[in-house]
Amino acid sequence: VVNKEVITWSDLEKEIRDEYKRLTAKYHGEELARRYHQKQREVLNNLIDDRLQIQEAQAKGLSVTQDEIDAALRRTPLPPTQTEEEFGHQMLLKKLFDFEVRRNVVVEEEEIQRFYDANPTLFLTSPRYRLKQCLIAGQEGFERERAKNKAETMYAAWTPNTSLEDLATGHFQQVHELGWVQENELVDPLRQVVKDLKPGHISAPIETLLGFHLLLVEEIQEPQPLPLEAVERDIRGTLLKQRSEEAYRNWLAELKQKAFIDVKLK
Repeated sequence: VVNKEVITWSDLEKEIRDEYKRLTAKYHGEELARRYHQKQREVLNNLIDDRLQIQEAQAKGLSVTQDEIDAALRRTPLPPTQTEEEFGHQMLLKKLFDFEVRRNVVVEEEEIQRFYDANPTLFLTSPRYRLKQCLIAGQEGFERERAKNKAETMYAAWTPNTSLEDLATGHFQQVHELGWVQENELVDPLRQVVKDLKPGHISAPIETLLGFHLLLVEEIQEPQPLPLEAVERDIRGTLLKQRSEEAYRNWLAELKQKAFIDVKLK
């Protein structure tokens, strides 16, 4: 019972049905019973929280119109596991959160500066690499096997005194300047390798769909501090999220203290 509203067994079973199927696929006997009981408690607490908040929203005169629901559904299609009524309830809870919690949370400029100063490693550019590449093309069958063998032969012949251009010319290949690139600009196999290369060194052959790559790192630019102006919005968002979550927990705890809640689950 939540104030004068009853949460029935059928309400609880409806919410936990899919979770029960998942649990029975993984657990049996006493372990299944223990985990199922734990999940019942968790789901029941969530139902109580939702009912309390919906009651509070109604007491505050808040509501969600059908037009608001329709407009929201045009922006975000209804998830297959959710009914339109449940979607409307979530919108109402969001409206209540904004009214009771979010509008009272403020982040001052001084707090942003302090967070920036206290967490310098969070606000750095990605490392940049000046790269050259020799791609030995070969996408399938015999051509791919030949490309692999040639790449391995070239790599075995390389020494620190051998330029990539000379190495490539001797095997009728070309070298391409990639210029300055960041890790996230490279495809995954290249990205994983380049992080471990030292300037002046080439990689072992890297296999991709195109063939086999030999990378040469000419120069590395270490991460640089980002200016506050570039990250101020992100910091504000982080602090607002932290404050809002804390304020929400405190507000919900007060709401529960004032409510009549009688749990019959054993």
